[in-house]
Amino acid sequence: MTTVVVTGAGGFVGSHLVRAVRERYPRARVRGVDLRPPEYGPSEADEFLIADLREQARCAEAVAGADVVFALAANMGGIGWTHAAPAEILHDNLLISVNTVDACRAAGAGTVVYTSSACVYPNSLQDRPDSPPLRETPVFPAEPDMQYGWEKLTAEILCATYRRTHRMDIKVARLHAVYGPRGSFTGLRAKSLSTLCGKVAAVPGRGGEIEVWGDGTQTRSYCYVDDCVTGLLRLAESAADEPVNIGSGERVSIADLVGRIAAIAGKEIVPRYRSDKPVGPKGRVSDNTRCRELLGWQPGTALDDGLRRTYRWIEEQVAAGRAEERVAR
Repeated sequence: MTTVVVTGAGGFVGSHLVRAVRERYPRARVRGVDLRPPEYGPSEADEFLIADLREQARCAEAVAGADVVFALAANMGGIGWTHAAPAEILHDNLLISVNTVDACRAAGAGTVVYTSSACVYPNSLQDRPDSPPLRETPVFPAEPDMQYGWEKLTAEILCATYRRTHRMDIKVARLHAVYGPRGSFTGLRAKSLSTLCGKVAAVPGRGGEIEVWGDGTQTRSYCYVDDCVTGLLRLAESAADEPVNIGSGERVSIADLVGRIAAIAGKEIVPRYRSDKPVGPKGRVSDNTRCRELLGWQPGTALDDGLRRTYRWIEEQVAAGRAEERVAR
């Protein structure tokens, strides 16, 4: 029986990936690994190991007997978190990445998929709202985004070195702004799209004002979580031996994004822009040329479709939270 391990299985993308692995490989045994189980419902893994992958011994236990390992575990969050905890992020993720890759080598894992990030790309290539889509090749001279980006780039070098030195089948996915149901939508760890959905959902009645970081001109391409996990599965099954973008090519400004969320919510929303807050790159969009060439596929969920599903889920969570508050009173 094939054993598939998903580290970070208690997190947003990881919990969706566990479900997708179960659907794609119904005869496989799926082991989820994380510091804690999923926040929104039980894991669909056959077994769930609570383990701190900063510890070598726990990492070895996590991947023991694995045929395929999806390495998603990381200390991560939105731009608020990357600015609030840069040392913690760099420290934890270096340990997690090194321990995981080396444990997979020692365990003889057949295929390893390491999830990197668009944060590895040089900031100089993302300095305008209309900056060209990011291809996989120009990462040097290195100028990644914050300590999170530096760690991901370092881990990519680790993966490439282990591939050459130890003949490992290890693949690298550069994820771009993944969103969808079951993702954090409040606090520093929440990503921009989900944060904005949460703020709009929390506005009472038919409208009001929300705080929006930046001036609204910055642009992004957001990848719906179902597309993301499909891309990870396709990458695992491919012969790719180079980093591959997994992201949408649909560009949207933050101002436009707020308007789309408001339209879905049926609310009149007035954004109060905060240019004194961190905003990250001015323009980040995925170029999917290599994704199409290597995987024969690219993310296909339109932003408006994914946004509708995501907003409705967040709206339900906000409403449930209000109901709990009323009961508590």
